[in-house]
Amino acid sequence: MIRGLLDTPGSYSALAAAVHRDDLRPTALAAIRSLVEQDIDEGRPWPSEAARWLSRAGADWQTSAALANHLAWYARSRRNSALAHLVGTDHLTQPGTDRIHAQALRHIHLAALRFDFRCRSIQQLLDQVPGSERARWDPYTRALAAFALLGSSAAGALEALDRSLAEAGDNPQVCHALLHGLWLGDGLPDQAEHILELAAWPTFDDDDPVMLFRTATAWRSLGRRSEALAVIDRALEALDPNQSDVHADLVRERALITALAREPQHDRGH
Repeated sequence: MIRGLLDTPGSYSALAAAVHRDDLRPTALAAIRSLVEQDIDEGRPWPSEAARWLSRAGADWQTSAALANHLAWYARSRRNSALAHLVGTDHLTQPGTDRIHAQALRHIHLAALRFDFRCRSIQQLLDQVPGSERARWDPYTRALAAFALLGSSAAGALEALDRSLAEAGDNPQVCHALLHGLWLGDGLPDQAEHILELAAWPTFDDDDPVMLFRTATAWRSLGRRSEALAVIDRALEALDPNQSDVHADLVRERALITALAREPQHDRGH
């Protein structure tokens, strides 16, 4: 419906005005998302267009993070990754006067790398950023930096996790990025316990299938077969039927869980 409305004369001007009205802003942002999705579906370059709309909207970091996160994942699923279109690193190192535009490109760039599990690439990119600019990073950028440290099990990863949670632990994009990094890491101290602790934060919906998936992995790593199996089955039930790629991840996790030895009968329920 929204895509059809965008084809009407004058719709772009109306949309540019609507993002500045409190009563119309949520609908306008949904229209912007739909507009960029259309570019993605048609194979066109899209990150700069998304950043321009976020700049027009005067988006705060939370709005930018939410839209960038969604679009980076959507584009990856449509084989039109942001990484095919982003050129240079000015949006990271020299953001210029339009900081909202640069922030949006930074969010899109780092989120796309995150979804490809490219922790080293994130670290290499962010290592180029001058200290004065790093001090101005928004909380989502810092969470993505923490994700890269966690995912590569680097020194200081858990400290970066704690700092991000203290700064913006009520933001869903921040919490998902940190949980993803914890899940991806290898051999972090008390890794499974940290996953379970973060997954219990009220920021997550109880039926969030991705959170449940990562929780199931934590239970499996602790050898808790029955808990892991119960949680992964909840994740499968909660998953959107169109998310076939995520479904495949869940099925693989379930196979790993069922390969665990069953607990002795007298241990069940403890």
